[in-house]
Parts: sequence; C-alpha cells; structure tokens
Amino acid sequence: MSSKSERFVHALDERNLPKGFAVSATYAGIKAAISPVATPPAAKTSNLNPKPDLALIVSATPAAAAGCFTRNAFKAAPVVLSSQLLIDGAGSPAGARARSVLVNSGCANAVTGLKGFQDAQECASTIAELLPTPPAVAEKQERGDLLPRGKETLLLSTGVIGVPLPMQAIKKCLPHLTSGNVLRNDKDAWLETARAFMTTDTFPKLRARRFELGGRDVSIVGIDKGAGMIHPSMSGPVPAPQGLHATLLGLVCTDAPIAPPALQSALEHAMSRTFNCISVDGDMSTNDTILCLANGLAPDLEGEAGELAIAEGEEITKEGHPEEYAVFETELTEFCKELAHLIVRDGEGATKFVEIKVKNAPTFEHAHAIASSISTSALVKCALHGGDANWGRILCAVGYAPLPQLESSAQEWQIDPTRVTVSFVPPEGASDGGQTHETLVVLKDGAPQAVDEEKAGRLLALEDINIVVDLQGGSFGAESAKEEACYWTCDFSKEYISINGDYRS
Repeated sequence: MSSKSERFVHALDERNLPKGFAVSATYAGIKAAISPVATPPAAKTSNLNPKPDLALIVSATPAAAAGCFTRNAFKAAPVVLSSQLLIDGAGSPAGARARSVLVNSGCANAVTGLKGFQDAQECASTIAELLPTPPAVAEKQERGDLLPRGKETLLLSTGVIGVPLPMQAIKKCLPHLTSGNVLRNDKDAWLETARAFMTTDTFPKLRARRFELGGRDVSIVGIDKGAGMIHPSMSGPVPAPQGLHATLLGLVCTDAPIAPPALQSALEHAMSRTFNCISVDGDMSTNDTILCLANGLAPDLEGEAGELAIAEGEEITKEGHPEEYAVFETELTEFCKELAHLIVRDGEGATKFVEIKVKNAPTFEHAHAIASSISTSALVKCALHGGDANWGRILCAVGYAPLPQLESSAQEWQIDPTRVTVSFVPPEGASDGGQTHETLVVLKDGAPQAVDEEKAGRLLALEDINIVVDLQGGSFGAESAKEEACYWTCDFSKEYISINGDYRS
C-alpha cells in the first residue's frame, strides 16, 4: 500500500486560493534550541533542507477573525493571548479583526507562566511592527475602525510543554518572514506553511476549494496539524456555559465577505460537528486552537448579470443575509470535516480510520456523547486494530457514556438496552476482489446475532471501518428521538505506544 503522504497530500489548484492572503515559512531551529542534542557529523550534512518550523499568514487588509480554543485549564500562552484579542476586538465598531497569524512548531509555550505570555505578546507586537501598513488601513486606524496595530496578530504554537519559547531564534527570523520578497500566495508557499505546522504528523494537511456566495466567487484554504494528544473540546473566546463548541491546530482563510460575529457563529457550528468529533487518544491538549480569517476580497462571479446579493464593502450577517449565511455555514462545516478527517487518518500509529455513527437519540448532544464514549474506549480501539468485531466492548462504552440533561423535558431520557442495534457497515465503494462487502449486524434489538467470521474478518481488514449504533429512540421511542452524530477515531497499535513512550518525540 502507498504511504499516507502519497495518498493524502494533494496538489493545490491555485485558482482555489483565496484572494488577498500571502504566506511565508522558514526553519528557525526551535526544537533544537530548546532541547539541544549532539548531532553526528553525517546528520549535519544530510539535513541541508530541514522542515520549516515558523510560518506567517498575512491578509492584505484586516480580516474578520474568529477562533475556537481548548477548554483545558492549563491554556497555553498563545491560546490566552489570541482569545483575549478576539474578545477585545468584538467590542469595537468593526468587530474582531486580525491582519496576520504567526505559527510555530517545536515549542508549545504552555505552562510557562508570565514569561510565556510576555513572549507571546512580543511575537505579536514584533510582527505588527514589521508588516507595512497599507494607506487605506492607516486611515481606518486613525478613525478607530480597526484594532490597534499591536492587536492584529494571532498566534498558534505546538510542541513541547513546559519550555519557554527560544525568543532569540524566533526573533532572528521574523524580518525574513515579513519580507515582501518572501510572502507569496501560491501552492508551494502554502505547502511549506503547512509543513511548518507539523510535529509528529507524517504529512502536511492542506486543502482548498471554491464556492459561490452571494454572487461572489469565494475561495477557502485550510491547514491543520495533529497526530497525538487529540480529543478536542473547543469553545469560542467567550465559552458558553453549556453545550458543545468545540495537540490540534487549524487555520482557515477565506476571501468571503462575512462579518466577525457571523464568522464566529459559523465556526462554532462547524467545530461542534467536525473537530470536536474526532479523537486519537482521548487527551485534550493545552494548545487546541482553530482560527478563521475572512477578508472579503472575493471577486464577483465572471459573467454574473444583475445586482449582487452582497454589495461591495458589505458583509454577510446572520440576521441580514440568512440565505447566504446558511450557505457559508454549510460550506465551512464540510470543509472543516475534510480537514478533521486528515487528523484522524494521521493518528499516531493508526492503521484504521473509524467512523462511529449514533442514530435516533433525543438530541445531537446525546448522540455526540455516546459516540465519543465509544471512540475513546481503549478496548474498542484495540479490538479494531486486531480486526475483532467485538460488539460487547462497543455496548459497554454505550452504557457508561455520560449523558447530558434534557432542559425541555421533565422526563429523563434513558438508553433502552432492548432497542439497541449495532452494525459494521462497509465504506462506500469498498470491495474485495470484485466482491461487495455486506453490512454486518452483530447486535439487533439488544440480542446478539450469528456472525460469519470470514465475512467479518474481510470487512474489518479494510482501512476504513464504519460502525452504526441505532438507539431506536431509547425510552422516548423512535418517533420522538431522531437526532444523530458522527465521531471519527482510529485504532490503537504497538506503534502508538512506541511513539509516546519517548516524551521527547
């Protein structure tokens, strides 16, 4: 079988890159600076082109900005700083906006105290000082329509926890990253930027696409990273007291004309159904962050006749443009799902990509909680690695799932064991030597079913495995409980233990 890199690294079509963004990446030697080890002479000569570990993404104009951040109590300095900037920006007349994002790998700048936060602030302010200010932007800043220059840069960091940033190594590279000769908007530059995100990832995760929105030809590009310490539960910069919102880093850039509050709302919706629905090992990182920038520079559709739904200079809002907002929310969610799947496929030591679908629950949150419970069960994940259709382990994880309370009903919803059905479903288009795989029902209405072990073995030998748990409405009955949720996870292998047995990885 070909490598994951060969299968999942796709060449970008440059026509799909959003207008008004430019990126740059370089090698700063961050990991080497924080944990220097003696390098053999042969290695010095063989690694003449090391992987970049520092990158910059810049919008030609301050863009609407949104973010979802980890709920871990030990939030890293870049998480705290970026969420504060978005909160401050939301109170300004123009809403939350940002001009650039600085990304580093090799050092998480987490659990580093006041020094870590000061280092993060210095990185952001240095980028703001180095980037030239377009005349139109300067005029708006004078009127107070935009965030002050020192508040225009958001941060993403990943790597070793508990170690300060090597500021000398980083600051030395910042003038180079901000140079107009280096910042570019082409497929090679974006690929190098995606590589700068990587830690234990085996391939860069990068996607781009186009869609129509309000008479505009909108493009969107996204990068994410993560292979271990993956079980995100991210929320907006101001966490809601209840409900789902969502080491994982992600950045989405689009030229869609959308207002900051609408962008934040759409991102939180997308997170709840994509990045907050994946798990590699059940561990929530200190640095989980997804950022989204929208600069509104999408061109009109060629040959479009009549008045545009979104006029020049106008931005989409939920209340003022409900149809266009719905299109954007759907497109963003589908795009984030594709990016989230890449994280799971590259899970540390993973050999299986597993979709868990829970059907006929009273709410999305109930289905999500049960799917999460199955996806994080070490016993389930080990069985999947061994090709064992062990429905007992799946059922056990269903039974102990922590279920949310229903606010709209005085009656408590419960799982009815006599209604639960568990099936292994072949992925679309899967075949074995021309023979189509069949759905394997292992539990029906709470009763075990006879299983053809040969067919089960062939089905579970596939790289992609789909498990469907049908609750059939539980205690409310099928007519009153029809919500569903999907979770995506992977198996546990000996390689996962090997990778994580060495803390320095």
